[in-house]
Amino acid sequence: MLWRWIFWATIVIIAISPLIYWSTGIGQNANELSTAITRLPDGTLISSPKAQAYHQLSLPMRLERILIYPVVLLAFYFSGMAVALRQRIDMWLARRSPALLRRLSQRLPPRLTLTDLLTIGVFVCLFNLALFSIYLPFNFYRGFIVAHQFGLSTQTLVGWFSDWGKSVVIELLIAVATWTTFYGLMKLLPRRWPLPVGGLMVLFLFIFALLTPIIITPLFYEVSPLTDNDLRTRILNLSQRAGVVADEVYVIDASSKTTQVNAYVTAFGDSQQIVLYDTLIDGYSPDEVEVVLAHELGHWYYHHIFLSLLGVGAVGWLGLFGLRWLLDRIWPWLGLRSPTDIAGLPVVLALVFLANTFALPIENGISRFGEHQADVFALTISQKSDASVSLFEQLAEQNLSIIEPPAWEKFIFYTHPSVAERIRFAETFDND
Repeated sequence: MLWRWIFWATIVIIAISPLIYWSTGIGQNANELSTAITRLPDGTLISSPKAQAYHQLSLPMRLERILIYPVVLLAFYFSGMAVALRQRIDMWLARRSPALLRRLSQRLPPRLTLTDLLTIGVFVCLFNLALFSIYLPFNFYRGFIVAHQFGLSTQTLVGWFSDWGKSVVIELLIAVATWTTFYGLMKLLPRRWPLPVGGLMVLFLFIFALLTPIIITPLFYEVSPLTDNDLRTRILNLSQRAGVVADEVYVIDASSKTTQVNAYVTAFGDSQQIVLYDTLIDGYSPDEVEVVLAHELGHWYYHHIFLSLLGVGAVGWLGLFGLRWLLDRIWPWLGLRSPTDIAGLPVVLALVFLANTFALPIENGISRFGEHQADVFALTISQKSDASVSLFEQLAEQNLSIIEPPAWEKFIFYTHPSVAERIRFAETFDND
């Protein structure tokens, strides 16, 4: 009973938290604040008033997510709701499974039946739909209302819900495929399942990274070739100096959704693409665009994406063996039928989330190192220190970035060096 109360209490907290943030009045007054950063006589940079207000509102939302999400997962399980959901699915399938499904099940290995796979798939689908619904008000407030209050979004209400719906469908398909494969292999290979699961996980990461710009991105944005021939020539020349041979430069119509800027380079084998946000092209000088692209080329040059995927895959693979060891020991205490009981999914998700949270400082520290490497590469290949400084200052104003965050926040959350660090490095970089 206690866990059931905890579950519903966390749901209420998630539901009313947007009202609490709204009541502070921070977002409502955002339009009156300046986005200009201040440079003191000694050269010190101060974050814009608007960036400070945005940080004051966004940091508690980030902390809330980290603290509340695992509680929701664990409370859903320990309240008995997860087991009850699995039992209802079992009974529903038992009553409605046609003879054809029973005959097909006989062709599967004895440890795994078609009903098992259907139970896993239906459970994952319903459980994820519940999580999407629980977090919809929170995500809408953060991703639409706050983003509009601070001028970070240009998206319409219909457009936001359209993208949300697409994201739900994509994430549901991935979740069902992932967890059905995960639990199916656990049933087939009770002792050896971490080996094939880890191998498939690494394979999936690489395939997903390869297909995202080809399949996923066009679902949310229009992608077209760059029409500015002068800029196109500059970009292709820069990419050739970095060793990336691309035939075309593409533009994403990001301005239909956001004011923020980005660019990326995908280079897998012979498939090499350079992609720029239209917000970058329209709001920045050609020299600044070159610096952004040079930074992205630095990631390609140092194989950061490949190494990141490899590292995540390797650590995840080791984590699977740890998860097997833990599940083998706690499943009786949890009241599961076996370690392969799909009702234990919320506990597995909570364990994975907590492990990822504790690993954040290490992961982000490695990321900051890679970002600094890319900055060095960009300055070396572009030879544009002044453009780099102006770029970082303008990005800080446009993205409402904190110039120098508190040390603890940077240590835990920051994937990039602070704006102050990047500007200081660019100012002291020797172009000769």
